[in-house]
Amino acid sequence: MKKQILILCLILTGVYLSAQIKQSLSGVDSLKVGMPFELRIETDFPLKEIEIPDTLKQFRVLEQNIQPLGTGSIARLSIVPLRTGTLSFPKLDLKRAGLLGPGASTDAFRVFVLRSRAEADTLLREIKPLRRYPLQIEFWLYMLLLLFALALAIILLIPTKKKNRKPPVVIKAKPDPVEIVPPHLKALKALDELEQSGLLYRDYLSYHFSLSMILRVYLEERFGFGATQMTSSEIAESLKVFSFAPKRDYMAILHYCDMVKFAKARVEIEEILKRTAALRNLLQSGEKKTDV
Repeated sequence: MKKQILILCLILTGVYLSAQIKQSLSGVDSLKVGMPFELRIETDFPLKEIEIPDTLKQFRVLEQNIQPLGTGSIARLSIVPLRTGTLSFPKLDLKRAGLLGPGASTDAFRVFVLRSRAEADTLLREIKPLRRYPLQIEFWLYMLLLLFALALAIILLIPTKKKNRKPPVVIKAKPDPVEIVPPHLKALKALDELEQSGLLYRDYLSYHFSLSMILRVYLEERFGFGATQMTSSEIAESLKVFSFAPKRDYMAILHYCDMVKFAKARVEIEEILKRTAALRNLLQSGEKKTDV
């Protein structure tokens, strides 16, 4: 009996050591946030499942497709990066179909994500060059006309000064005081207008862009850094210096909006309304709440 168990262990060990895995990447050149790329995995054993770890925060796996290939399998994973810079993708455990032999794992790899958005992002626009209109004269001619106008004005003012006329007393009216609206009240007003617009039921992607921008404008006006021009990771770094700010609540809403905008995650209406209500509560209590 012991001899049979030993032979079975040797067979299983040989199967594990002989497992051949090939992996390759495509679409990683000039990679941007929200741009999917493909991880291709080929095995010489039948593949049942690829385990995606719960700790995967820098990427999102949109789709995985496993197909048989001879005695082995071929798998294709569509992956989207969520942050910029050099990102590390961890090893993935491969589960073997059937009872014979254990599975295996892929190799970890790194990709570089540019500090810009994918072409599908409609938030940013390229700045076009200035348009030249018909009959537009050269810039130096404008300067010449300005000098001529100044000389003419001086000539016309000289006789007036000789008469020693007293200038009329002009009583300047006091300007009306400018009402300063606190950032959280401006954000709450913008949130009310967004909910009343019905954009959620017409274009939920644009709704999430607007939801994210309301929070970014609020953070920019309250804490004084350019949140509207930053990525979510850069905003998280800027918030570290404010110990009293509810950073985790802010970043939870921003990461949720990023998942919908760039990773095209499908969410239910109830979840969207829940996130909108969370932002409203955060703005209403934002002046009192402190980070734990």
